[in-house]
Amino acid sequence: MSRKRTLIPDIYKQKKRICYGPSTHLNGSFDNGNDKELGNVPNDTKATVLYLRSLFPLEKFEHRLPPVIFKHQLYSFIDSRTIVDKHINDMQQQGEINLFRLGADSDEYCIVLKEDYRSHVARNMAEASIPKAIADKFLNTVVEKCRNVSVDKNVLINEYHFTDEEITLLVNGSVITVRDIGSWWLSIPNAGLFMKYFMRGRKSLLTMIRRCKYREILKKDLEIRNWPKTARLGLAYHIHDIIGADLVKCIQTTSGLLLRLKE
Repeated sequence: MSRKRTLIPDIYKQKKRICYGPSTHLNGSFDNGNDKELGNVPNDTKATVLYLRSLFPLEKFEHRLPPVIFKHQLYSFIDSRTIVDKHINDMQQQGEINLFRLGADSDEYCIVLKEDYRSHVARNMAEASIPKAIADKFLNTVVEKCRNVSVDKNVLINEYHFTDEEITLLVNGSVITVRDIGSWWLSIPNAGLFMKYFMRGRKSLLTMIRRCKYREILKKDLEIRNWPKTARLGLAYHIHDIIGADLVKCIQTTSGLLLRLKE
């Protein structure tokens, strides 16, 4: 029986079988096969970041957001969280990605490729009528040099040479948000919009599984369920979310991958 295969370079292809996450195609559809070699699933951290990035539906947000993924989504592909965390830290220190704190958990981080973030910031600060000189200064200092998820006033003023008035403009442009007195989180403009639809989609998927008998469902059966249009991020995106966040247990069966809701 033939099946569709995603056109991904060989370096992205997984050579081993895995059972801790479903296989997904770049267009968000799923493989209907049982316990097959997941040839379209990447097996290294950088490739996985690019793969998950490709699942982000930019058009549904009218390009008001860059492609955003959560670090825990990578755990649905790569079994060793220590390896994922190390590789993500390396990518951050090398300036390939930017990390941001989103969500209620103190260790919850989301990932945006640096070039995606730069383009998003430039566009949104222009729309917010922030002077281009300030936007460029932020991009060429904070975005290029800061390797943390927050920045304090001393660094902004003494190292990056921002004035108090310019810092206020950065806040107005939503590229930094207040963390504490004299300290700010680095931020994604329109992050609130992302979190709104992220939480809505997660809730929809968990509710869908909760209503199933024994609170479990085969992945191949889940893929044919009606997915609410209001959950913009898509089913594939959220399956990697709930697996990586340990909200479901994945069990390989003779009928295919089973997702069971945890108590």
